[in-house]
Amino acid sequence: MTATTGLDERRTVLAGLTVAFAVIVPGVLKYLLTSAGFSFLGTVVWALGYGSFALAFWYAFIRPIDLTGPE
Repeated sequence: MTATTGLDERRTVLAGLTVAFAVIVPGVLKYLLTSAGFSFLGTVVWALGYGSFALAFWYAFIRPIDLTGPE
């Protein structure tokens, strides 16, 4: 088993915080907008916010992974 470096731990924590932020922020904004009577706008903000974070997570954490198989 290989040792985890500080950079790996920092990147793991950053990935976890990104996911938490991606779920919490659009959800809270949707709740606030829906409570204020802007149901459609709340749904749009949630969809765009959640989708943007999903794209950012893919770009920052998943895209750099080398997924080639054995040759």
